[in-house]
Amino acid sequence: MKKAVLLAMAFCFISSLAFAQIAISTPVVENALTIKGDIIDNMCATAHKDDLADFVKTHTKECALAPACVDSGYSIFSDGKLYKFDKDSSAKVAEFLKKEDSKLKVTVTAKMAGEELSLISIENQKE
Repeated sequence: MKKAVLLAMAFCFISSLAFAQIAISTPVVENALTIKGDIIDNMCATAHKDDLADFVKTHTKECALAPACVDSGYSIFSDGKLYKFDKDSSAKVAEFLKKEDSKLKVTVTAKMAGEELSLISIENQKE
C-alpha cells in the first residue's frame, strides 16, 4: 500500500512539473494583436505615401535591407493602414529580414505601445 501511495505521489509531482514547463514555454500576452501585411522601411513608406498600396507590391527585400532603409526603421502595411514599429522592434525586423528564407509578407504578433507596435513575434505569411 505504501508503494502505491508513493508511486501515485511521484506521478502527480512529475505531471505537475510537465504542466508547469508547458505554461512557462508558452506565455500568454494580453492585448496582443496579430497583423498580416507587408514589411516596409519607413524611408520608402514616406517617399511613396501617396501610392503605398501599389508600391508595397513591388518593394524588394534588398531595398528594405539597404543601410539607409534599415536606419529609418520599419512598419507593416496591412488593410490600407501603416503600423510603425518602435526602435527595438525595428531592429528585430531587420534581423528577421537578414535570414535567407525571410520575406516581406509576414504575420506579426505585437502590442500597441502608444502609437507604435512593440514586436512579440514575426514569421513569413503562410501561403
